[in-house]
Amino acid sequence: MGKPQVVSDQTFEQDVLKSDTPVLVDFWATWCGPCRMVAPVLEEVASEQGEKIRVAKLDVDANPITAGRFGVRAIPTMILFKNGREADRIVGYHPKPQLMQKLTPHLTMAAPSVAATPTASSTASAKATPPPLGGSPTSSTPNAGVGVTKIH
Repeated sequence: MGKPQVVSDQTFEQDVLKSDTPVLVDFWATWCGPCRMVAPVLEEVASEQGEKIRVAKLDVDANPITAGRFGVRAIPTMILFKNGREADRIVGYHPKPQLMQKLTPHLTMAAPSVAATPTASSTASAKATPPPLGGSPTSSTPNAGVGVTKIH
């Protein structure tokens, strides 16, 4: 992909939310110094990781609707979207190694496997086991063990 793609309020849904590839959106403004610092880092990410992730830029001054919709209160804010949903949020300037550390789990992970997804039966069995009642005399719970008699 090479370079970050410019998106707007009008193109955001099609270019970002409906994308089959994860999209890292940089919410920025021309007057923002840290935004200018992060721009070359994002260009490197776009050129090096273009097969796994797309990088997009949204000027918050020109596109206040999308920035407000996703609660962007400080810039630069980078939001990683996967399958139309926010997967991660990074606020402020981060050097490339730190940024890649946050992004890498999302790049290498495929869709959650069946084994990783809790099933109804495993969830039900986890909920079906009630917590132990009472406590031991050495428990930190006040009055633990009071009124409990041992049956021999």
